[in-house]
Amino acid sequence: MSVTRFFVLFVGLVFLTALSVCLYLLGWVLYIHWKYRHIPSPKIMGNFFMGHITELTEFEKKGRHLSMLFLKWKKEYGTVFVIFTMNRAIVVCLEPSIVKELLVNSRSTKPAALYGKFHTVFGQRFVGNGLFSELNNDHWEKKRKMLNPPFKRKYLMDLMYQYNNSTEELISYLKLKADGKTEVHMAHEFNKVALDIIAKVAFGLDNLNVIHDDDAPFCQAVAQSMKGLMHYIRTPFWKVDFRKESQAAMEKSRKAMIFMRNIAEKCILNRIEDIKEGRNYPEDILTHIIKYSRSKDGMMGMEEMIDECFTFFIAGQETTAQLMSYTFEMIGRHPEIYKKLQEEVDCIIGEKPVISYDDISKLEYMTLVFKEVLRYTPPAAGIQRQNVEDIIINGYKIPARSNIALSHYSLSRDERFWDKPEEFNPERFREDNTSFDKEF
Repeated sequence: MSVTRFFVLFVGLVFLTALSVCLYLLGWVLYIHWKYRHIPSPKIMGNFFMGHITELTEFEKKGRHLSMLFLKWKKEYGTVFVIFTMNRAIVVCLEPSIVKELLVNSRSTKPAALYGKFHTVFGQRFVGNGLFSELNNDHWEKKRKMLNPPFKRKYLMDLMYQYNNSTEELISYLKLKADGKTEVHMAHEFNKVALDIIAKVAFGLDNLNVIHDDDAPFCQAVAQSMKGLMHYIRTPFWKVDFRKESQAAMEKSRKAMIFMRNIAEKCILNRIEDIKEGRNYPEDILTHIIKYSRSKDGMMGMEEMIDECFTFFIAGQETTAQLMSYTFEMIGRHPEIYKKLQEEVDCIIGEKPVISYDDISKLEYMTLVFKEVLRYTPPAAGIQRQNVEDIIINGYKIPARSNIALSHYSLSRDERFWDKPEEFNPERFREDNTSFDKEF
């Protein structure tokens, strides 16, 4: 066979392969659209093959959360509609009854297409099969029970000294910045103090120095890991992105994840040694992870234990810091609420050098503020689940194994359940208030 003929055959084979792949993908996209044709769907403004990705991307570029777009579409298409992202359909459901059905009553599962992304990022194990990304319901339930003891009242009461110490450390740091000229990014500061507390109370890490050191390696690694995760989720074709800057960013994220996992492994090994040698050790999350790994139900190796530690580092720090940041923003926007909070704190805490667990339970108005913040700007705006069998929602049949998006944010802004939902009003959560649907 001549070189010319071989080259022609090779090019022809490559062309036919590429054509076959394109036709298969096109056929699959057409099938997905046909399968969900009976459910209302927003008009696709861009490329049919890309689905609603253009609208979602443009909305995010404006600095707005996708849940706001869901609210907009709800007014046009109802509480159940479907959006398409290339070869995938996502049924958006804004009905609280279905939230309860999928999360409590049924055996719905986490869609691997979404939660599987958290297992490995850019080829590097991220949170693996940790609690957040665990796809097996039975395994998830056992792991969730493993984490129950460290959240009991007695354990939290014993940790108040640590909460006080970390808070004092943050205040001391901020006082150094309070010169009337220096700008302080409070979201960043809340990230640091949340990370400091979690590292100490959950894993016994006392030497990270994350509050006073803006360049602390641990802080930098957490931030880079989260940045890499978001880039990974939004870049489906990262394997063929050979740009120098992209490769450098991916490698930086891999190194950050390796750094975090190495710290988790060191914590585990040190605690195992403490247990083996009979030394004193706290009954914290790390201890419960190790004990669970040795139980009949656990059977976890080192990588799986690291998964759980890394999951708690990332998820616990991120959501806690966001709640503090949103609360700080909202009381800044509402001076009358800030005044009430200050009066309550002055009355109950006063000049006490240390805040006790009982003091916190007396801060009733602060509790109302936190509840309203969680409604108004929930740190976790939504989740996805897959139904294991066909279900009917508002008269629409949702085929089994559909990806169903549940939006906490959208439901918390729904006028069917809340009086003036766009208004930030902590008073709505008082026991004698009837301005919202308590059953909801």
